[in-house]
Amino acid sequence: MNTALLIHAEQALDFDDFLSYMEIPTLVLDFMSELPDSFYWYFHQEGISTTLFSIRSNLQGTYEVSIDNLASYEDLKFFPYLVDSLAKFLNGTLDINNIYEELDEDWIEETIADEVAYLKATLTILPKYFLAQPMDDLAYVSLDTLAPLGVNLHSSTPRIYGYVQYLMRHHALPCLKDWDEMDVPDVDEEIEVDIPQHVAIGRVKSWQLDGSETYETYSQEDVNHLLSLASEYKQGKSLHGVVLNDIGTLHQEGIGMQTNGEEAIYWFTEAYKKGDNFYAPTNLGDLYRKGCGNVKPCLKKAFEAYQLSIDPYAHYRIGQAYEEGWTGIQDIKLAMKWYRQAAEEGHHLAIKRLSHASGSK
Repeated sequence: MNTALLIHAEQALDFDDFLSYMEIPTLVLDFMSELPDSFYWYFHQEGISTTLFSIRSNLQGTYEVSIDNLASYEDLKFFPYLVDSLAKFLNGTLDINNIYEELDEDWIEETIADEVAYLKATLTILPKYFLAQPMDDLAYVSLDTLAPLGVNLHSSTPRIYGYVQYLMRHHALPCLKDWDEMDVPDVDEEIEVDIPQHVAIGRVKSWQLDGSETYETYSQEDVNHLLSLASEYKQGKSLHGVVLNDIGTLHQEGIGMQTNGEEAIYWFTEAYKKGDNFYAPTNLGDLYRKGCGNVKPCLKKAFEAYQLSIDPYAHYRIGQAYEEGWTGIQDIKLAMKWYRQAAEEGHHLAIKRLSHASGSK
């Protein structure tokens, strides 16, 4: 499904002029479509979007701006600003309530939660869930698509949303060749669906760039699913690095099992080998920095692991390593270099550390 808002304006939209007005170089027009009674523009933010925005004109002074409800979090944040900007561009002023203030963080969370619930309901009774405005034409989500990622209908909303985003960002969702293949049955009446519920048996805390806390929760179905994939991986099945990282997390945090540092190290290492150069080496660094089960803390190994990561948080820890001399040698110049890199990437701890350094001069 999508979210659509209406704007009334007498002025015809020149989309190129609107892009210039927005002054956002990442906005890219994908294509236009002209029908007898309407005109469509489809566009996205390069490097940010996983679905398309659309603007439809009915050629009689009404514009409909819409976004897929499974859009990237960044696009959902951008959507109200887009609507306000278009209204101001067409009318010269905002003659409506400021949409940017109304569609806030709570709206984003509710939109994602409702859409994931709709996805789960759809996949309970149908084989495919189709995106409303996909980047790749006729893209859909299925249980077969989610299964290799360790995701099922009992997974949490953030976990399902996150992995659908992962698939879309890598253009890995399956797509139909044409509309004739959709094979979606007509439903003449409402159907009550018992949506599978997520029951958490463990959670993992993490921090966003701005310092806000988030939690990843796992159900027993998640644990069973991931352990089954782990067994298949050891028998030769190929898995995404991020999935191997999840398996390592179960062992590191003791979710559905005893904490096992050695197993966590194995899975994080495998995850990095299979392409996860963000989460896995960072988690490996944290494991060595704090210790895990029978694995004692080792700052030298933590430093080596953080160096493998592109995570801004890992870059902050590298700065800390140089400042505190984790490898036996302190180097404040290198420490400040890594703090500055992490701060430029937006990490709150690095920003705070540089602010403290500046204030102490």
